[in-house]
Amino acid sequence: MSDTSPAADDKLAKSNVLRLAIAQALAGANSVVIMTTGAIVGSILAPSPVYATVPVSVYVVGTAASTLLAGAIARRYGRNRAFFLGTVAGVLVAALAAFAIWLGSFLLFCCATFIGGFYQAVAQSFRFAATDTASTAFRPKAISWVMAGGVFSGVLGPQLVNVTMDLWSPYLFMASFAAQGVVALVCMFVLAGARLPKPAIGGAPVQAGRPLMEIAA
Repeated sequence: MSDTSPAADDKLAKSNVLRLAIAQALAGANSVVIMTTGAIVGSILAPSPVYATVPVSVYVVGTAASTLLAGAIARRYGRNRAFFLGTVAGVLVAALAAFAIWLGSFLLFCCATFIGGFYQAVAQSFRFAATDTASTAFRPKAISWVMAGGVFSGVLGPQLVNVTMDLWSPYLFMASFAAQGVVALVCMFVLAGARLPKPAIGGAPVQAGRPLMEIAA
């Protein structure tokens, strides 16, 4: 990464940012599907209504537990490898969750939502990847554009659930998770074209951030 030729850097950065913004919208559907359906599916599959929200809690724990792992993979093998593994996890959580609903297995469904946490942990790093090839001047915009993709996931996710929730009746939300797996596959192909360097390890000093009022403005 270098700021000596901003125009050349930003041409690549804009291409990467476009892909990352689309991927953010697609990957965000994973979170929406799990958060909106997890407790309902949990109440159906759980041995007791007391455990209905456990799948959502497991998802949150999975995200927290996977954050450092996702970063370690990116540092050692590059962001592209981390993103690939994240989207594979997105496909896997869809397959396991759909299979769990079909089997009526509460434990398998919880395992699926935990894996969904890894996908979410990887998706959280998209905004940081946006700065890897950007000039200093373009970095704030790069992050903003990628985060704006997350707004569209708030539209895509609920619509995905609404259209598919009882498509494979009587297995409520089974088709929703299958559709989320297809979206994760699309996300995988979108990210495959991103040209991202390995994150720098140590080295560069951390610069002071912008004032809070400037960020709010």
